[in-house]
Amino acid sequence: MSIVVDQLQASPEAQIEVRPARMADIYTILGLHSEAFADKFGAAFGPRGTERGIEAMAEAWRRQGSGALRGMLVATAGGEVIGTTTLRTWEMGVDDSSAAEMAFQRVLGVWGAFRSIFALSLLDHQIARDEGYITDVAVHSQHRRRGVARALLARAEAEARDRRKRTLGLYVAASNRGARILYRQLGFADVRMRHSFMTALLLKRWGWVYMRKLL
Repeated sequence: MSIVVDQLQASPEAQIEVRPARMADIYTILGLHSEAFADKFGAAFGPRGTERGIEAMAEAWRRQGSGALRGMLVATAGGEVIGTTTLRTWEMGVDDSSAAEMAFQRVLGVWGAFRSIFALSLLDHQIARDEGYITDVAVHSQHRRRGVARALLARAEAEARDRRKRTLGLYVAASNRGARILYRQLGFADVRMRHSFMTALLLKRWGWVYMRKLL
């Protein structure tokens, strides 16, 4: 099921639709991730390893099957995927780490797999039973500031409410002023600051803010 939630400013006739992600979307989603989270991809796969990193993650998702896409949403306009985010909840469980590790080792080798899995897990979060947790909000650079992120977050919030969650939470880099302003406009408030030496070393970002919205 998809829902129409907004319109693109640059093309009034092209409506944004948000729907669950499909396996056919994985390379487009990973391309969005690599663009939006270039610092994380660089830390995980090296400055010239983005393509191999995308292939490793795609292989991991294929091995996990539909479970890898649980809670993942995409925004489309004119049939093109232009944004994505993921809503995670306690009952969804955790990813199949063994499948991901085998996939990463096949594509990246043992050391490359260790490095990438470590870098990608730096901001792991323990999801509470009454919490909907948002990750990986990514919008194509040509479609930013046109309501795509708002559309994705609105759908994630609706799904969290359907699951009877009481809060919606996310982490954002303290230095990402634009994203923090957007989240505040949508009803999120700063709850706590998290400092990480390893993210400062690998991602060049020392502070992360956990923001929460009451549902």
